Parts: sequence; C-alpha cells; structure tokens
Amino acid sequence: MSANQSNQPPPGRRCLEKLPDAARRMGISLTQVYREIKNKRLGPIVKTGERSSAIESNSVDAWIEARVAEASARQLAEAKRAGQAA
Repeated sequence: MSANQSNQPPPGRRCLEKLPDAARRMGISLTQVYREIKNKRLGPIVKTGERSSAIESNSVDAWIEARVAEASARQLAEAKRAGQAA
C-alpha cells in the first residue's frame, strides 16, 4: 500500500463494517454495540445476508467522535472545578 492510500473510503462514499469489527474499533463488547443501537446512539443494523449484519462506518466514526468530545468536556469541567477550589 502506498503512502497516499488508506483503508478509509473516499469522502461521501458509504461503507459497511461488520459488527464484531466495529466493536473492536470502538473498544466495547458486541453486546454493548447492540445496546448502543437499541438506544439510538449508533446507526441502524444493515442486514448483509441471512446470518450477517453490518453497520455504516460513518456511524461508528460519529460514535467515537462523540465519546472523545464527552471525555474532553468532562476533563475541562473537572479542571475548572479544581481551579475554583484552589
């Protein structure tokens, strides 16, 4: 693979990711992936066969970005509280 190639699709192109692969990338269990889908925090399941399911990669990316934003906001709030207590 050359330096300008990557595993990411071109912008605007949709691709699917198998649920176990998405769970690994998200750092959570497959059961938690199903919970996140049920609670509408992760995009819908796409059936790719009789016994096969996937999810859109951009949904996984958005979920990861939201977790990072939550962690950043939490750290900022904790730092503010620590600064006020001093």
